Amino acid sequence: MVTPELLARLAGALGTDSGPQTAGLVPSFAATVGGESTVVDGLGLDLSRALLGGLGYEWERPFVPGETVRVRVTVEDVFAKGANQFGVVVAEYTDGDGAVVQRQSITFVERAATS
Repeated sequence: MVTPELLARLAGALGTDSGPQTAGLVPSFAATVGGESTVVDGLGLDLSRALLGGLGYEWERPFVPGETVRVRVTVEDVFAKGANQFGVVVAEYTDGDGAVVQRQSITFVERAATS
């Protein structure tokens, strides 16, 4: 549920004149929707060597206060580049009618272990 209280807390944390509008665009970081470690555990990341490599958004419209949304988080790709491992996670937020509200693409990088 995208509650008015959630959006107000986020807007307050942003602390800018455009905070309320921004809160309606990104009320959550999709990688943590299922719990802080769900994606990390799913990708098998070692957090001591992991970092956020990229974040992308596609918006169809802002979130509406009080609306219920469904979030589907999937692993789109896992690959190695050099000695580093990459995981691309995609989250799609849909409204009650099944229409896409937002799509987030998140890339995690696990740096190679050093000797």
